[in-house]
Amino acid sequence: MKVATPEVLLALRAPNAGWLAALICALDEAQRDPDFSAAQRDLVHRLLDAERLALPVVAAAHDRLARFEDSLRDTYEDLLEAEAAPAPVAAEPKRPKLTLCVANG
Repeated sequence: MKVATPEVLLALRAPNAGWLAALICALDEAQRDPDFSAAQRDLVHRLLDAERLALPVVAAAHDRLARFEDSLRDTYEDLLEAEAAPAPVAAEPKRPKLTLCVANG
């Protein structure tokens, strides 16, 4: 089923469209991730069609999201540390040791 852009844009103008905006942003991020597979997209369709989400599913999702946030935070902190670290200075090549030879002659 295709979604009409004007319909979505109009819906996003509503004062109570905060959750719609959040879901669209999350879906956009997911669709950009190659790990978001067709099987996961199918699950999202079925979850949206369900009237209620099972509590164990919600609890597991909260747990998995917390671990996902931790991994994102760790990656972000690693990037900040790498940016803050001084760039390694290239070692100057050693000069060859020269020996003076005196010719007898």
